[in-house]
Amino acid sequence: MVGEFPKRRVSCAREADDEDAGSTSRDAARREAQAQVESIEGSGYYCLHSVLLLGSRLLTRALNWYTGLLHLAPKDKAKIYRALSLHHRHRDELQKALVFLKEWSRNERGNPEPVFQMGEVLASLGEHRAALAAFDRVLAMRGGHIPALTRKCALLLRLKNYSAAIAGLELLAREQPDQAKHFYRLGLAYDGEGRLEDAITAMRKAVDLDPEEVKYHHHLGFMSVRKEDHSSAAEHFGKALELAKDETHLCDE
Repeated sequence: MVGEFPKRRVSCAREADDEDAGSTSRDAARREAQAQVESIEGSGYYCLHSVLLLGSRLLTRALNWYTGLLHLAPKDKAKIYRALSLHHRHRDELQKALVFLKEWSRNERGNPEPVFQMGEVLASLGEHRAALAAFDRVLAMRGGHIPALTRKCALLLRLKNYSAAIAGLELLAREQPDQAKHFYRLGLAYDGEGRLEDAITAMRKAVDLDPEEVKYHHHLGFMSVRKEDHSSAAEHFGKALELAKDETHLCDE
């Protein structure tokens, strides 16, 4: 028993030394790992990693939003596309607006409004034939759509398709007999067709409805000259000059 005691002491001492060595080794490993982390954080790799991580999170959010959009009801999608089209129209970004108007129309097929707005945008872009096709689609969906018929007739007049313009403008004049612009355009269309008497009658109606509009008097003056009605021509040219002077004074003020 007396001989075993020193052996146990030696064994315990060795175990203690082993534990100290293990602890020292673990501390060294931790210090080395911490040094590596600090080295990485201070390097460009850490910055790049951070940027990539942030980018992946943003991309994930965008994909989640897009996935959610795919699961929206068509009516809800139509509202979003309508808002986007209006935003781009206000910014005069017509090509972008056209893309969203098409999507709005696709998600709300029974609604003529996006198709009408497509016609307006196409007309502004100078794509007159495509605009006419859009207005025709609106009128096929809703025959009494006055704004679409009005824009269509204005385009037909610009394209010098007078006979088609007259058919639409006569209908507009019957539907809205208090609108001077319909009679003004009808007068121009009649004149384009060589129907001078009808043109003068329509232009006089426009003047009666809106006697302060310079261009109505101007056109009526030239029509009266061609009819050799010089007194009427002088009257309307004089009125046009008078109104133009009044407008100049108002601008100066």
